[in-house]
Amino acid sequence: MWLYPTIFVCVILCVVGYWLTVRVGHGIEESGQERDSDIPEPIMEHPFLLNPIILSYIIFGLFTGSIIFYYWAKG
Repeated sequence: MWLYPTIFVCVILCVVGYWLTVRVGHGIEESGQERDSDIPEPIMEHPFLLNPIILSYIIFGLFTGSIIFYYWAKG
């Protein structure tokens, strides 16, 4: 029952992770620098909100919570 939703969530996480990785790679190529740039202001203000690892844990937690709530409500 949960096979397809789990596959869907995993595929979405992989696509978003790949997209973020490629975007960072293109940003480095376009800048022509080999060194890291300064940290942007929005990330300095909200370091946890824009962290892809933490966002993945939040999505996983919501998905797992919905599974637990479903079985709890089902009784």
